[in-house]
Amino acid sequence: MQQPKLTIFTPTYNRAYSLPKLYQSLCSQKFTDFEWIIVDDGSTDGTAALIDAWKTENKLNIRYFHQDNSGKMSAHNLAVSVSEAVWFLCIDSDDYLTDENVFGDFLDFWNSNCKNSDVAGVADDKVCGVFSFKEIEGRSTAYPTDVYVSHLSDIHKRGCTGEAAMFLKTSVIKKHLYPIFEGERFVPDAYLYEQLDASYQFLLMPRFTQHCKYNPDGYTHKYRFLLYSNPLGYRAYHNQRVALRADKILHSIICSDAISIRCGFRGLLSSAPRPFLALLMFPFGLAKYLLDSIHLKTFGRVC
Repeated sequence: MQQPKLTIFTPTYNRAYSLPKLYQSLCSQKFTDFEWIIVDDGSTDGTAALIDAWKTENKLNIRYFHQDNSGKMSAHNLAVSVSEAVWFLCIDSDDYLTDENVFGDFLDFWNSNCKNSDVAGVADDKVCGVFSFKEIEGRSTAYPTDVYVSHLSDIHKRGCTGEAAMFLKTSVIKKHLYPIFEGERFVPDAYLYEQLDASYQFLLMPRFTQHCKYNPDGYTHKYRFLLYSNPLGYRAYHNQRVALRADKILHSIICSDAISIRCGFRGLLSSAPRPFLALLMFPFGLAKYLLDSIHLKTFGRVC
């Protein structure tokens, strides 16, 4: 059987209430050579039955995987490992596409503009909670329209912030998976994108492609708690930032913060890419950890 050109990956956990909007937006696409890989991270809300019903409708090529509650990063690694498509796009379970031409426009844009082999994929805009529909009326993007191939870090320096959707080459991301730590379920999403950005550039498509919402049960609202509860993933991310970026003092402080939670002082020197700097910054990291502990306990997020 011929492999699809595009894999759409959706990690989900108890999102049966929001998945139908994404399903409808996928069904409306004019370009249909794609598969939808759904990785259910241990849902208990009838998600499996909902997806079974959609598979019966046979409108989309759906591949459903169920795993014990292990986190989005584990789900991502699973989806990448089973994808054989040329392109890989993550669409979260509470997001949906802006119109019926998203996939077709992406492929046309890629074929017309990409002349650089060091490009890992295409970055484009999401319409998130920070934008209202009135604010984006008449605009196709928040990206600068005079830059087409760039490192993501360079785009941020130009003042373009916010969430991006990423059409990534599957062959590239198969070499850049998230680290998984026993007993933990979270590593910051940027771990992967900053690693890619260090070796590749991205083609920037000046177009909004996804609507996204920041729901109370989502990562954004729980981000501080997730970092506190997953110190090994937290440390891995900031160790990588120390190794890749210039702002080493700040991230050495944060590495020390993560280590002081669970990893132990001994791990400070053995894991840090700049051991002496990490040791020097440890008192500041410990102070930050104590402040975060007080804040999270005050708001009832830490037992």
